[in-house]
Amino acid sequence: MADTPPIATDSVVAQEKFLLHSPLEIDNVLQDLARRPELITAYFDNGKGYILTTLVAVLRERGLLVFEPGPDEEMNRRLLSAGRMTCMAKHHDISVRFNTEPVQTARYQGQKVFAAPFPESLFRMQRREYFRVSTPILNPLQCRLTMPNDEQLELSLSDISAGGLALIDPSLQFEAESGQILEACQLRIPDENPLTINLMVRNLYLQGEDSMHPQIKIGCSYVQLGGETGSFIRRYVNRLQIQQKTLTRPA
Repeated sequence: MADTPPIATDSVVAQEKFLLHSPLEIDNVLQDLARRPELITAYFDNGKGYILTTLVAVLRERGLLVFEPGPDEEMNRRLLSAGRMTCMAKHHDISVRFNTEPVQTARYQGQKVFAAPFPESLFRMQRREYFRVSTPILNPLQCRLTMPNDEQLELSLSDISAGGLALIDPSLQFEAESGQILEACQLRIPDENPLTINLMVRNLYLQGEDSMHPQIKIGCSYVQLGGETGSFIRRYVNRLQIQQKTLTRPA
């Protein structure tokens, strides 16, 4: 498992417009994150752990990023053992995500820091392009997944958008990793026929790790969503949004 927020697009090809490959463009975003500095959540160990950090420096000429270590030494040790991390942040209220490995300890201006290679790509997408709507709690949407080991797993949705969805796994049995594609998933909307969709795993993280009821939240994007299926999901999302606004409107 690993992290990254749900990528809301209708196809893998469409996602390319949100993916930066130019080192100069990536450098501009990262330099801005370092100047502010913006808080970064760095996930590791298949999304099971994370630290809160900031970018201390972006050294593009040396191909390096310099991060502040997290406040929890045990989490820092786990991150170094994992060797890779997925970073999530906000840049001018736009979601930003990038992967980097290996992560190592270093010294920078006399301070102990984490150093990692400059990323080859950076995902940057305005969340408003695909508004996410929380799904009903009493009669939740379900999605049946066929895992890479061919086992079936049925999970409830926590939210859905025109470009992706988020699943909740209280059984902690979800084993796919970020970037894997789950084919022929069955999305079950109450009072509707099941929809067959392909999903790409985009982010995973453990919620309530210190509680009695931890669960995994899995963010997915649709892969090559058919026109009719995509239109149906967009209409359903709009309908949910209208219902929720009606319920919260003052009497």
